[in-house]
Amino acid sequence: MTQFRPDDRVLVSPRYLAGTGIGRLRDAISPLTELFNWTSERLVTGRVLLTSPCREMFLDFAPDRQDGMWWTLAHHEPYWQAEFSRQTPIEAVAAVTQALPQVLGDHRHADRIPLATEDVAHIAATRGWDLTKTASGVTWTSPDGHCAAEHTTDPEHPWRIAHSVHDGFDTHWSATFTRDTPSGSSLSPSRTCPTRLPWNAVSQTSQSSHAAPP
Repeated sequence: MTQFRPDDRVLVSPRYLAGTGIGRLRDAISPLTELFNWTSERLVTGRVLLTSPCREMFLDFAPDRQDGMWWTLAHHEPYWQAEFSRQTPIEAVAAVTQALPQVLGDHRHADRIPLATEDVAHIAATRGWDLTKTASGVTWTSPDGHCAAEHTTDPEHPWRIAHSVHDGFDTHWSATFTRDTPSGSSLSPSRTCPTRLPWNAVSQTSQSSHAAPP
C-alpha cells in the first residue's frame, strides 16, 4: 500500500471524507477577490472578512471562534446565513463561495464556474443516498452512513449537513443553513438580490485534492 506523508495531496472520494484543507483557504476566497472584486480585510487574529461589491453579502473566516464554526456566509437583505465548522472540507466551502457571485446576479465567469442544475433530491437519488421521510422533513444519508443532509421545518436552520467517522478523532464536521429565501422574492432595482440560495446551486468546479485526512 502506498504511504502518504501528512502534507501529500491526494484525490479523495467521496468528497465529504476529505480533510479540512485549512492550508488552502485561497480555494474558497481568491475567486471572490480576484475574479469578482470582493474586498478583503485580514486581522492579526487570523480572521478574514470579505464583502461583496454590492455590500449585501459577507464572508467571515474566524479561526478564533471557540464554538468551532469557522466559516460564516451572510446576506443582508433578505437575511440568510450559512455556517461551516472548522473540519468542513475546503471543497465544500469553495463550492458555495464560488456560486455566490452568480446567485447575486454577477455572471461574468459563468463559463468557468458552472453551477449544478439538478435539485438536491435528484442528486442524492442518482448517487445512491437513502431517503428517510419524517413528520418534520426529509433526510438523505450517504451509502456509507457517515454523511447526512437534512431538510426540516426548523425555522432557524432548515438545512443541516453533518459528517462523522465514529473511529476517527477530530473528523466530524457540520454545515447549517438558515431559512429558504422565498422563490417569489422581489429584486431591488438598485442591486441584484438572490432568489435562490447558493446551496441549491453549488459550483461544480471545486476539486477534491488536498492533504490526506487524519
